[in-house]
Amino acid sequence: MGYGRVRCKWSPLLAAVLCAAAASPCRAQDARDDPALSLDIVYSAEVAGVATGGAERGARYLDNLDVVAEADLERTIGWKGARAKLYALYNNGTALRPLVGDSFATSNIETGVRALRLYEAWIEQSIGPALSVRFGLYDLNSEFDALPAADVFLSSAHGIGTDIGQSGRNGPSIFPSTSLGLRVAWRASDDAALRLAVLDGVPGDPARPSRTAIKLGKGDGALIVGEGERRFGALRLVAGAWHYTSGLD
Repeated sequence: MGYGRVRCKWSPLLAAVLCAAAASPCRAQDARDDPALSLDIVYSAEVAGVATGGAERGARYLDNLDVVAEADLERTIGWKGARAKLYALYNNGTALRPLVGDSFATSNIETGVRALRLYEAWIEQSIGPALSVRFGLYDLNSEFDALPAADVFLSSAHGIGTDIGQSGRNGPSIFPSTSLGLRVAWRASDDAALRLAVLDGVPGDPARPSRTAIKLGKGDGALIVGEGERRFGALRLVAGAWHYTSGLD
């Protein structure tokens, strides 16, 4: 089952959290603030244990390696209004669930399977100043149901709501398995935006969870998600809805 996550954070529930990060070792940049090319590497690690309560006693070591390359295609190859992203992800697969006995992942970097995956691979095209279209392997939680206030928490349920995070046959297109999708975003102003995404209803291959797989058809259906956002000064209001086109238990 899928679940959302953010990067390395501290949690008082766990015995210890060890974090290490190496960011932006290679950047090619022009006079503008954002780089034309970027490569970011982030390594996160946790040592977590259960001393009282839970299902078992013990400790586990979890890790997460992100390697992210992004390019402004207009400034690199002359493709006007386009940008691209490649994102590789590695996890050692150690699980806390057998110790904690939780119904959702206590740690937002827990996967339960050791794997090196292609996590995101997409191209985004801007159409005018307000409209953009993104297509490829896409992390739904990078833009939908994304709550900045949750960044101080470790539990996976803060990365995305448990209602959608535990939906579908293999979760939605979020950490650790993503699916092919098309996202359209319209930003009417700095304070108002609308987003719509249509994604393969079954990310990856549930029978082979360590593989990066794109499998369309065979009754997978689609996941359709819409979200609107409005800001009033420091107040941010977000409303959305999601639906699977195929039948589910």
